[in-house]
Amino acid sequence: MNNAKIKITTAQTIDKAGNEEVMELVTEAERLFQKDFIIINYDESDITENTSSKTRMKIYKDKLILTKVGDISSRMEFEENQSYSNIYSTPYGNFDLDFNTMIYENNLDEVGKGTVKIEYQVVFAGSEKSYNKLAIDIF
Repeated sequence: MNNAKIKITTAQTIDKAGNEEVMELVTEAERLFQKDFIIINYDESDITENTSSKTRMKIYKDKLILTKVGDISSRMEFEENQSYSNIYSTPYGNFDLDFNTMIYENNLDEVGKGTVKIEYQVVFAGSEKSYNKLAIDIF
């Protein structure tokens, strides 16, 4: 296990004209190496309003599993050309989400530095759709 700095950039298409809302998060994280994947753990409570929220990313060569535990809980799986369903739990209730991943690019080197890029569509409660881009830079 060693420490890493991560930058997570999320872009969400917010209208039919293709305008995007971009959010960026930079934080310290723990990096653990396993045989077939890398684990990145970080605490969101120090940097967002999500008190006591912890996030774990299991980064495989061909997919990423992101698990959030705390005030907001979810498990999201991203694998190119695959769809996954999930229940997104918030203090305001639970919501069904479907994730359809179009692009998954893992450009991490052998020491776990580099970038993972994901483009995916979220279907909220079976109706509303949003197109999203996620870039995870690990230093």
